[in-house]
Amino acid sequence: MRKIVVSASSLPAGRNMSSQLEYIERVGSYGADMYHLDVMDGKFTKQKSIDFSYLEQLKEHSSLLFDVHLMIMDADKVVSKYIKAGANIISLQYEAFADKSVLIKTLTKIKKSGIMAGLAIDIDTDIKVLDQFLKYIDMVIILCVKAGKGGQKFDENAIKKIKYARSISKELLIEADGGVNADTAKQCVKAGADILVSGYYIYTNDAYTAIQTLKGKSVAE
Repeated sequence: MRKIVVSASSLPAGRNMSSQLEYIERVGSYGADMYHLDVMDGKFTKQKSIDFSYLEQLKEHSSLLFDVHLMIMDADKVVSKYIKAGANIISLQYEAFADKSVLIKTLTKIKKSGIMAGLAIDIDTDIKVLDQFLKYIDMVIILCVKAGKGGQKFDENAIKKIKYARSISKELLIEADGGVNADTAKQCVKAGADILVSGYYIYTNDAYTAIQTLKGKSVAE
């Protein structure tokens, strides 16, 4: 059985730094592998969330890998701040770039900095757009819900997208994000996902049990 990586979403902890610090310590001690920093600007998405300044502070208090998801407009203008702040992976939102040549340049900049580059694809976008970006990325985020809001119901169409991504590349890391819980995690892993992003499932349940369950491990009562 291959190892499943769990990336705990920052979204449920909100914009309060003390809440973020408490949450990242909790998920780190209970087995999460990464912290998924959901960054929203109130423009591409309706909601606004944390930014690179939080990343700088969180890095000082956690040894987790930081998996940054930029759901923002003009990410090319601020990506250097996330590189400098210590991100381990930076994923750009496909739909936020009207000019795909700018998207490619920004992905290339991330990779040249020594950081893993990812491309996030929204649930309503044709997964085949992924084909033209394979050589520029290390990871794809398959959004299983509409970008920009936590706590949404898992969209079954995401499974087909995960299967497609795996069919065109065995090396590409596939991250499933949105509505991931004990049941949907199994579907995502079976379809080919390597990394599971989970927010409210972990946040609203016993974190240890939730994280271990996502990894496919049984937890004694």
